[in-house]
Amino acid sequence: MKGQVFIIALLLILVILVLLKSETKSFPLQSESPLYKSFWNLKNELVETVDLSILNSEDISTNLDSFISFSKEIFERKGYKETVSFTISNPGNMITVYMNVSLELDDSYLKDYLIINRTVYI
Repeated sequence: MKGQVFIIALLLILVILVLLKSETKSFPLQSESPLYKSFWNLKNELVETVDLSILNSEDISTNLDSFISFSKEIFERKGYKETVSFTISNPGNMITVYMNVSLELDDSYLKDYLIINRTVYI
């Protein structure tokens, strides 16, 4: 008798789960949206700009300003609005870049705050 109750309970739970699954809407993954892909690429390029500036012993601020003006122009052509602000701190052999990044398209936007820490050995 206990085995039959267990099987009936299991079947009821499975039916409830199937009904719940059919009632819930599935949303497209955020990573598939063009806004998300563009935002991810922008953040990666900003970090790469900082890293390359350090590796090539170039001015980080100048290179970031150049890249930001370039990317703003590209994104504006596609209908995006890009906002990037940054502050650079250089205590001792550490370089820290604090960065606010946002990207808007129509009525959607993504925003992130980055902290890039690098130790420089000379």
